[in-house]
Amino acid sequence: MAEADGERFEAKLERQFSRSPALADADLFALRVSDTLNRGWTVRGALIGALGVAGGMVLVVQVASSGAIARAQALSNHSGAAIGRALGHVLPSQTPLAGLPFAGAVIWIPVALAVVAIGYAVLRGIREI
Repeated sequence: MAEADGERFEAKLERQFSRSPALADADLFALRVSDTLNRGWTVRGALIGALGVAGGMVLVVQVASSGAIARAQALSNHSGAAIGRALGHVLPSQTPLAGLPFAGAVIWIPVALAVVAIGYAVLRGIREI
């Protein structure tokens, strides 16, 4: 008999706690919590963006002051000349090499596209976090 009462008690207790009572301000509470979480993400996103801009500015100043741009330009010019000499051996002599677009800009375009791709990947990674 005691087991039957215990089983009934357990079933009754299970039914009581399986459904939580609806509170009058439940929707307002959920809205406040949601706003608090969204506000936090807005502040975090703004902070990450501001720090990224500051870091980018530091990078530009460091690269400009180190002379890396002048060395990269010299390397680009040297590479363009080397490509022109290599094509001079491969292409027939009737082809005007001066008309080919092997200059510094052609070498920097893939580099710029790679930087854009890396930036896109970083932004996607931050969004997923």
